[in-house]
Amino acid sequence: MGEELRRRLLLAKELQQKEDIEQDLPTGMFRGFVNDFQTPDRVDRSLSRFRRMDSQPNFSITTESLMELGDWIESIERGSSLGEESLCKTGLQNFPWLKYSCRRPAWAEALLRTIGRDLVLLSADRKTMLVVFEEEYEYIAFTASDLT
Repeated sequence: MGEELRRRLLLAKELQQKEDIEQDLPTGMFRGFVNDFQTPDRVDRSLSRFRRMDSQPNFSITTESLMELGDWIESIERGSSLGEESLCKTGLQNFPWLKYSCRRPAWAEALLRTIGRDLVLLSADRKTMLVVFEEEYEYIAFTASDLT
């Protein structure tokens, strides 16, 4: 299979996933996809550091409740100040980030249901980041600020 065909098939698949995300996120929360910037190198470096086995998370929680997990993420966000509108990494190659409002009730739970239980959240000014990973028996979170 040629590279061009592979790229077209990926785009077709991701267009459907993009549409699903648009429909699944609450209207007042979803602000659109952001494709006009590359993921900053400092964000990628921080993610690499957070993924290392020897990295100590800033926060952790053991829960199976999506509501409790969402509340936990929202409480961390209040301390890290992502801002009223933030970015969330989608995992899609063609539509890598979406913009959302984190002032809507239960916004974190909505992202968890739609994007998944591993979240990379970035402030609109790209200076503050909150990352949540699902581990075997717990969730861990890392924060970074002044990503300049």
